[in-house]
Amino acid sequence: MLMQTEFLAEIVDDLPEGMIIMDEERIIHYLNKKASEMTGWKLGEKVPYCSYCQGRAVNEDENRCILTADNPIPSFNSHLAVYEGLEEFEMSLKKRKNYYVLRIQKPVQNENSERARFHELLVRETLLAQEAERKRIARELHDHIGQSVYSIFLGLEVIKQGIFDHKYQQHLFNMMNVIEKTLENIKQLTKSLRPEMIHDIGLEKSLRQAIRDWRKLYQIEIFLEMELDNEQKFDPEKELHLFRVIQESISNSVRHGQASYISIHLKTYYQYVFFDFYDNGNGFKLEAGKKKGLGLKHMYERCKMLDGDIKWLSKEGGPTRIEGFVSLIKTEGERESECNDHRRP
Repeated sequence: MLMQTEFLAEIVDDLPEGMIIMDEERIIHYLNKKASEMTGWKLGEKVPYCSYCQGRAVNEDENRCILTADNPIPSFNSHLAVYEGLEEFEMSLKKRKNYYVLRIQKPVQNENSERARFHELLVRETLLAQEAERKRIARELHDHIGQSVYSIFLGLEVIKQGIFDHKYQQHLFNMMNVIEKTLENIKQLTKSLRPEMIHDIGLEKSLRQAIRDWRKLYQIEIFLEMELDNEQKFDPEKELHLFRVIQESISNSVRHGQASYISIHLKTYYQYVFFDFYDNGNGFKLEAGKKKGLGLKHMYERCKMLDGDIKWLSKEGGPTRIEGFVSLIKTEGERESECNDHRRP
């Protein structure tokens, strides 16, 4: 029996992937040679939470590790703190009585991953094209349609001064009210299509302004809390994608969930921005929600494009939570696009 145990220990020690046994307090009781080489961790130390789980907002009775949640996902990619900073790993976790077996390995690069990378590039180009088209439509609305409607409004102001018949004055007054509402709708639609201020004043101020607009538009309570590193310089294009994720989340909560309260939390951790979204709406079945429409799919693809991830936690009857993280740092060599160059004519 002892020989079998030693033999199995040798096999596990020579595995090409890291194997760690830890208790419920995350104290390491065993790690094989590969895990030690990849992480620099030692027996008796605590396994750190991955960068994703460190940013999660959890309840008092909820385990921070997403791999220990109800209906856990089989594997998960995120970054772990190792002896030389942060490294990305593919991780899976199995519970055995009072212990957890954590398996870690470098993300596999194969034909499927190359296909996935090509898909991500295709998605990126599609989303950039969408943003460019939104910018063009927003410009048309503001510079042409909006200005034309405003010119009609000014013309009616002049005509009003020469009309003394009460019947026609009231009719003109009603027409001007309609035009004023139309101008306001054009303004809101232009903001929705192209929040240009992101490029001028950054994500934080832009989002606070947008929240004020959304409160007024949807007539609901929206709470926003941000803990962003003001010294961290973010790429405006990537900030816009995170803005779109939040915008889509609020739209879904109001239109489909009939939510009356929404809370949003954002905070920075290393190069990542973590977000946590909650609404008191009707909720939805996750599988059914993912199959309907493109909204959730586009949110997922935007986060993946930003080297991040997103999770939905919901059920019929509500509430709904959305949590995830993205990297907003501009990487060296990344090309400038029409989407993030607001200085172009």
